[in-house]
Amino acid sequence: MKKTSVILLGATAIAAAAGIYGLAEGPLSAQGRSLQSPPVEIEMKSSFEVPAADAQTEAIVTAAQAFLETLDKAQREAAMFAFDDATQRGNWSNFPDGPVQRAGVMRGDMTENQLAALDALLSTVMSEDGVNNVRYQLAAEDTLDDGSGGPNFGSDYYYVSFLGEPSTHAPWMLQFGGHHLAINVTIFGPDVTFSPMLTGGEPLNIDYEGQQIYITADETTAAQALMDSLSEDQKAQAIVSDTPINLLLGPGEFGTRVAPEGIKGSDLDDAQKALLSDVIAARLGFINADDFAAKMEVVEVELDDTWFGWWGPEGTLGAAYFRVTAPSVITEYAPQDMDGDPTDHAHNMYRDPANDYGVAWVEAE
Repeated sequence: MKKTSVILLGATAIAAAAGIYGLAEGPLSAQGRSLQSPPVEIEMKSSFEVPAADAQTEAIVTAAQAFLETLDKAQREAAMFAFDDATQRGNWSNFPDGPVQRAGVMRGDMTENQLAALDALLSTVMSEDGVNNVRYQLAAEDTLDDGSGGPNFGSDYYYVSFLGEPSTHAPWMLQFGGHHLAINVTIFGPDVTFSPMLTGGEPLNIDYEGQQIYITADETTAAQALMDSLSEDQKAQAIVSDTPINLLLGPGEFGTRVAPEGIKGSDLDDAQKALLSDVIAARLGFINADDFAAKMEVVEVELDDTWFGWWGPEGTLGAAYFRVTAPSVITEYAPQDMDGDPTDHAHNMYRDPANDYGVAWVEAE
């Protein structure tokens, strides 16, 4: 049986819709009264000195070009945007299709050959865990019924787009996403950033190919293991509140600064630091192995200056908001209690505050 989701539309119902989707505060403040995310304005350099690509980037570029070759002329025109297109760069959201007007080529309009090429591209960009997360979220989406007023739910309503031509010697960006999912990958020669990345989903408990899956099991289990390792004094530092909060760095929050809260990595012993690293790896593990390894090297160096905060109850996987705040990594896990079960619906973010959308490489000084 499909799960029913309802959203009220119209000029007088935006606040109600925002409340249903957990954006009455935080990201909606940057979006004003619109559910459409604002453009991401970056003052680009006049020219780019792109380092020589590595084998991983070459494989990504090859897979991207192979996907583009499957598109007809109209689809290719729909998929391609200028690299400096600020509107498309910010055009992602945890809201469904309809309330948010996305652009690109819609998954439901693709042939089997095109879908296979898209899967091959995502499998090159993402890890096996990352690809599975996409598959699980699309399967979860297919359990939702369209609500009154016309939001579009289902795995058809996910879009792929490119900012700039896939290249080993110029910057470009790949976007794939829809409701509860936004993969934004900026590629600069051998260097890749997946920031910002929205994951989560509803429902989180699904039956997938005969297996019972809890989509966020790895991350929530890792966070609970860290909490279980803390002494009472350490928990007093880590627990900021017994009430969950909403996303601080969701759509529309490019450039927003978040103060670290909770317990600092330097106040953890070595075993606890390893558990903190596991929490981060559970999210960053969606990235392909090569780029994941490079990012985790930075994460390990920053562990002493990394904070872990907890808002909500203990002991129930997925019922609490938790956040990791480090110089180059911020992750949020934000449960949504709209249907009476906060463990079955979450909005989750990863951002690199130093390199969101690749600003460290492409922004003018």
